Amino acid sequence: MSEEQPRVLVITKVEKQKRGKHRYNIFLNEEYAFSVHEDILVKHRLNKGETLFQDQLQTIVQDEERNLGYVKALHMVGRRPHSLAELKRKLKEKGFESDIVAWVANKLVEQNYINDEEYAKMLTDHRVVSQKKGRHLIRHELQQKGIHKDVVKDSIESINPEDEYAAAFKIAQTKWKQTSGKTVDRKRKTAAFLMRRGYAGALVQRVLKELSQGNEGEEMDFDDEHFAGDFY
Repeated sequence: MSEEQPRVLVITKVEKQKRGKHRYNIFLNEEYAFSVHEDILVKHRLNKGETLFQDQLQTIVQDEERNLGYVKALHMVGRRPHSLAELKRKLKEKGFESDIVAWVANKLVEQNYINDEEYAKMLTDHRVVSQKKGRHLIRHELQQKGIHKDVVKDSIESINPEDEYAAAFKIAQTKWKQTSGKTVDRKRKTAAFLMRRGYAGALVQRVLKELSQGNEGEEMDFDDEHFAGDFY
């Protein structure tokens, strides 16, 4: 008995989609088979009359999935920067298989669209200066985004203590002015506010000392565990 010959598939029609920009419908043996991006069409020379075998078809489908994942990933990082783990999670949520996700992620890393070191430093600087958040809150956010612990450590250590203090003092001044009551009560409420924003105990004490100059009130000690649960 002779071996079964592989089925030959003939491209009988190539149709440009009306709504899908740069996308084409491929018909094999007079039936709709799949759609591809223009880049995949050109790469595999999917012209009318060409023949395909099953193994070729599998390669085409894989390349199309990779291209689709790559385009979606570019849209994501184009809207805002992403960490590597964050990008992978979103691609999986969109239904891409693990091998496609890995391929797309590696490609974006190679092209420097994804760079966790740069991303962590940029986010840290923005949170300190623009959003006036403390290092504890920033560390937690970086960890939640799947940034490697060594990168998180380097980013937190790069924070300029005086920039962090200036940001904390500015928002503490506003809180202090809005808070009524005795000095000790104002200090307690302002301290709680700062620590919920992730500022360390030593920095909070420094800010409170500056704010309460000339006001009577008991000294208050805050360590880094104080109010820890409030900002997680």
